[in-house]
Amino acid sequence: MRIAAQKPPKGVSSAVRPELLAVARKVFWWGEPEQWLEDEVRFLAQVMTYGDWEDVGAAMKALGQAAFHRVLQNPPPGVFDKKSWTFWHEYLHLPIPPLPGRKL
Repeated sequence: MRIAAQKPPKGVSSAVRPELLAVARKVFWWGEPEQWLEDEVRFLAQVMTYGDWEDVGAAMKALGQAAFHRVLQNPPPGVFDKKSWTFWHEYLHLPIPPLPGRKL
């Protein structure tokens, strides 16, 4: 059985990284903020769950609303809570599927 290689995550564009570094510092209280900008989906999921409106606004301006849609289409497991998962689907006028969980 052959296991498909996983594609490396798409990072946040270098053009907007300086604007988002302070946001990464706030929503990832562990590790180095620069490392979290290497995975745009994980970074945005963290902003969508733990960020305040200032953080969300900075991310929306830098990355666009389509990036928020992409996160909800392929969310990283274990980041979203029920409240943020529901909120973002409502906010973006999307149907609300079950909250994704971790697979063991």
